[in-house]
Amino acid sequence: MYNVSITRLRVRSIFYMPLFMMHAMRTMMQAQKAPGVLGVETRLEPGNVVWTKTVWTDEAAMKQYRGSGAHQIAMRLLAEICSEAAYARWGQDTSDLPTWEEAHQRILREGKLSKVKHPSPLHAAGKTAPEKMMSGFVPPMPPA
Repeated sequence: MYNVSITRLRVRSIFYMPLFMMHAMRTMMQAQKAPGVLGVETRLEPGNVVWTKTVWTDEAAMKQYRGSGAHQIAMRLLAEICSEAAYARWGQDTSDLPTWEEAHQRILREGKLSKVKHPSPLHAAGKTAPEKMMSGFVPPMPPA
């Protein structure tokens, strides 16, 4: 059984975007080289929203990545610079990345909120994402 992880983050101000993007690039490069990773993709939406999805050989590989290196450093900043933060994880039979539509539906149904110090009204209401998926785009990945 493969392990899927989805995150949805809203950076609380455009002024935090350079810091966020620097850490996002570092964590994506770490993820691309992490033992056990099978797929990595990021999606950007208007309003400083960033989604990630990863597929792992198993939960242990995902947890090793999550608790180390650039990702661990970035996680320490999340509560301060994000006004929305949610994640969802599940097991699946294939190593394929889910579609963004599936990621959106899963985070709505099964998502959990991460703590943020300056919650948006959506986050404060206990919502993991808007009901309607916003338009967005998938940027090119940094070189591995």
